[in-house]
Amino acid sequence: MRNFTKKEELFKWLQLAKVEQVLDPACQYNSRDVFQAKLDNIYQATKNPLMVAVAGEIGNNAFDHNLGNWRDISGVYFKHFMDDRLIVIADRGRGVKKTLGNIVPGIKSDKEAVEIAFTKTISGRSPEQRGNGLKFVAEAVKRNNWELFFQSGTGLVKIENGTMSFSESSAVINGCLAVLKY
Repeated sequence: MRNFTKKEELFKWLQLAKVEQVLDPACQYNSRDVFQAKLDNIYQATKNPLMVAVAGEIGNNAFDHNLGNWRDISGVYFKHFMDDRLIVIADRGRGVKKTLGNIVPGIKSDKEAVEIAFTKTISGRSPEQRGNGLKFVAEAVKRNNWELFFQSGTGLVKIENGTMSFSESSAVINGCLAVLKY
């Protein structure tokens, strides 16, 4: 996946135990309605409803699963690089393991948590009958031969060439980071 502007700075920001300010105010969306308005603008520019749906699912998860539980900075960092067909979404929320741990006790690792999130029909918003969002993301990325890098804690998901793989990173991030190449 190609590098994007300030990648190292974003990664370091996500690794910090606590922050007091957003990384880039122009890319920080603190409410779902403002984030949705940004997605609507991207749709008008690209006319790509599937890409907007995939980005929306990832970004909306930050709001759905962290409301009232943000570590420090609420909302999502969201940047679209139109010329590179690249989207970056990050949040400093609870992360996948902590979210799913409320529903699936005994998750042993961040890798196991992201694997569950991307392959099982389960929701961190139980008892709601939800939990298909990241499976939709994975299928859309695979079917369209896009690329996705997703990390929460140390758990990694990569989708490249239509194949999804899971692994552990030596670096820990607080929240989630998604990089979509469409």
